[in-house]
Amino acid sequence: MEIDPYSLLLSSPTLTVFLVIALGYLIGKINIKGFELGATGGVLLIALLFGHYDLAPHPFLGTVGFTLFIYLVGLQAGPRFFNVLMEDGARYIGLALVVAISAFIAAKLLAAGFGLDDGLAAGILAGALTSTPTLVGAQSVLETGVAVVPPGESADVLLESISVGYAITYVFGMVGLILAVKLMPMLLRIDLTGQAQSYARKKGYSEDKKTAPQGLPVVRGYQVNEGGRIAGKTRRHLEATEDQRVTAVRVKRGEKIIELSMDDTVEAGDKIAILAAPERHAEMRDDPDLTSSILDKDLLDTYITSAEIVVTRSEVAGRSLSELRLTPDFNCFVTRIQRSQIDLPLRDSTVLQRADTLTVVGDSQQIDKLAEWLGVIERDVQELDLVTFASGIALGLLIGLIQVKVGNISVGLGSAGGLLLAGILFGYLRSHNPTFGRVPPAARYAIMELGLMLFMVNIGLQAGGGVLEALLSVGPVIILCGMIVLLAPLVTGFLVGTYVLKLNPALLLGALTGAMTSTPALGVVQQAAKSSMPALGYAGTYAFANVLLTVAGTLMML
Repeated sequence: MEIDPYSLLLSSPTLTVFLVIALGYLIGKINIKGFELGATGGVLLIALLFGHYDLAPHPFLGTVGFTLFIYLVGLQAGPRFFNVLMEDGARYIGLALVVAISAFIAAKLLAAGFGLDDGLAAGILAGALTSTPTLVGAQSVLETGVAVVPPGESADVLLESISVGYAITYVFGMVGLILAVKLMPMLLRIDLTGQAQSYARKKGYSEDKKTAPQGLPVVRGYQVNEGGRIAGKTRRHLEATEDQRVTAVRVKRGEKIIELSMDDTVEAGDKIAILAAPERHAEMRDDPDLTSSILDKDLLDTYITSAEIVVTRSEVAGRSLSELRLTPDFNCFVTRIQRSQIDLPLRDSTVLQRADTLTVVGDSQQIDKLAEWLGVIERDVQELDLVTFASGIALGLLIGLIQVKVGNISVGLGSAGGLLLAGILFGYLRSHNPTFGRVPPAARYAIMELGLMLFMVNIGLQAGGGVLEALLSVGPVIILCGMIVLLAPLVTGFLVGTYVLKLNPALLLGALTGAMTSTPALGVVQQAAKSSMPALGYAGTYAFANVLLTVAGTLMML
């Protein structure tokens, strides 16, 4: 029996889609001198290749993909979206607006100047900013009939133009932004490391990491020796002298086990259980005031574990780690803080916001008590609430169908706008009520990633047939436009951020990468600054930028 692979792929679009995803992931992981295409770039490249050989897209899977992706973009942004509106984040909102508006205007002017159709302009905008939400927004208004198609053109031709513009400019946009943020500090003679340290000092962020245990904390037993600095001291005093790198969990006095409060005194001869990182225990072995390696089942009967806790309580949001006293009051160590999937500085002065995720290590019972106070433990959420999830998507699609008549023109949000709005609403409600609309992090990541890949395969297959022709005819013009659309918001945003918003340069560059939704570029800024401070700026603009750039893509076609 002979098998013709090409005929097989022609007859099975579903097989083609998933083969492209598999090969694209492999290509995306290839590292050349520190540069990777990533999953999105790899899948797009393979899809373009397959599309060039007339392998057909799968419209249904593409529609399902963009529906899942854009709804989850909103769901992810929801908890932070309204907080940003109400907090000091107004500066970050302003910066995200400047970036989105300047990129939009640049794309429109270039399209008019070079005689490019709206589809190519929208694709260039999405590709130059490597913004998939922009691409989704542009395509959805065409597919749902909200956009007005100019005389002599068709929706199918415009859809292909969007895909072609995006495909040609995507890699240039990704590489260009990384190079730009790498070169800007040198060209403008900005001491990024010094600026990051200056901001850290101003805000009280300690640059040492003594409060961040390097390994999973463990409990070990010691005996308190006579005449040392520990005997006769309270637990509060003991932990204060150790910079909170240790927690005195309990003592055994004779046959009695005492759970220590902050004001309980440790006496000579007590056997004491200490919770600390392994490297701190190694230091304590040589402490003359303690006898180490005390084995006592009753004393050491505790289960140390870790959990991810999502902040949902309003009384916690807006307070720093030092104010919350997680280690002194709950015997728990915070080992990681994430906001919008970005690691924040692990400092006592870091201020928590709703929807932040804390990785916490400690006694399992204490972690449960801490979770009740902070919000909800992610490990408790294992099942996807499909009823709420599907209802949110249905609501978003219904909102997208609503159109308002303005003169002779019908105006509406389109599928992307409706899904985004519903996602933001449901995400916000979820942050206030953890039992509402359960979406475990692993499920959210898997569904969002799969949705994006399904959508990207369709984009590549759709563009593959025309991308070579476009490159030969207007390729240099598209690439030039992409470079301008990339640089215009970057330069405008930097000037506004520096002279109007007065942002620290390290934070500003981080915020610009967030406004352009580029995590790889953030990594470059943090590496140059030798600090995690730029991540604060990224987190400030990222959630809002996803929404604005989706709207920008929609408006390009209206």
